[in-house]
Amino acid sequence: MSQLSDGEQEVSNTEPDNAEVLQPSPTTVHEFTNTGEPLRIDVFLAERLPDLSRAFLQKLIDEGQVHIHPHVRAVKRSIKVPLGGIVSVVIPPPRKVDLTPQDIPIEILYEDVHLAVIDKPAGLTVHPAPDQLSHTLVNALLFHLKGLSSIGGEERPGIIHRLDKETSGVLVVAKSDFAHQAISLQFKERLVSKTYLAIVRGEPEHWEGHLDLPLGRSPAHTMKQVVRLDGSGREATTDYRVLEKYRGYALVECYPRTGRTHQIRVHMASLRLPVACDKLYGREKRIFLTDLTESAREAGERPLMERHALHAVNLSFQHPVTREKLTFTSNLHQDMHALLKALERHRSFR
Repeated sequence: MSQLSDGEQEVSNTEPDNAEVLQPSPTTVHEFTNTGEPLRIDVFLAERLPDLSRAFLQKLIDEGQVHIHPHVRAVKRSIKVPLGGIVSVVIPPPRKVDLTPQDIPIEILYEDVHLAVIDKPAGLTVHPAPDQLSHTLVNALLFHLKGLSSIGGEERPGIIHRLDKETSGVLVVAKSDFAHQAISLQFKERLVSKTYLAIVRGEPEHWEGHLDLPLGRSPAHTMKQVVRLDGSGREATTDYRVLEKYRGYALVECYPRTGRTHQIRVHMASLRLPVACDKLYGREKRIFLTDLTESAREAGERPLMERHALHAVNLSFQHPVTREKLTFTSNLHQDMHALLKALERHRSFR
């Protein structure tokens, strides 16, 4: 099955299970009018600015960058925006960061003067964030590659889309601004094909399916995305195909048609099939061999899996200059491979 997708994936936080197209972030002023029920101002803004974290918006409120008209003297996080209230928010330019090249091992699947394709390891954040200014994929790219596009901004050179920190697999980066713009357009027009492999908890009822469930930020948890059927969610569609079923688990191939933050993780969780070891949407933080054999935990036993079991296995797009169709594949990384082998041995229906 083939699929088209945009670019998480938005670019948001994380690491979008799905990749998301990043755009530069100049200083801007937004105005929104509340046409509904009174709503806490941080929740109100989070729903209208889904690419910004709720924590960041709360920081802007604390710093006096958010105002409510008619005039409200002191805007606090807990204040409610009344019906007809107009909220203005100033988004400052990105802070200056002195990025240092770091010799972090990465596998380069392909490279030319225009772009490079990386097999991203699990546990590596794609670009710097307020709580992590080093030891990211960007730091590694600056060390291993000569030249990166500038469109992503000072903190995200070369970054067109991203994968969540714990997600492994194929990622394309731009070495020129022309390539960045051309590939970003392919993501936007859903001409980029992406395939993910996920090991999920539970036994799927169907062998394949289509999920068309809009996603938005959770009002109760700043790091979570949730299915929003109230009209405030952003379009999110995922096709999936079950490759193998085990007792209590399954191997699923996922084809995101859009690129929302955590899209695959939220969509599979909505089927009560959360990605294994998904600490945000799942059932456990790690899986041991003795969990699968249903025996007592052994002294000093190390887990088979302790990050969410999601891998970007395939990425296809058109070369921005030659127009050649490029397809790249990443084999399952060692931890997911080991978990699958253990499932085949101890949880197989065969």
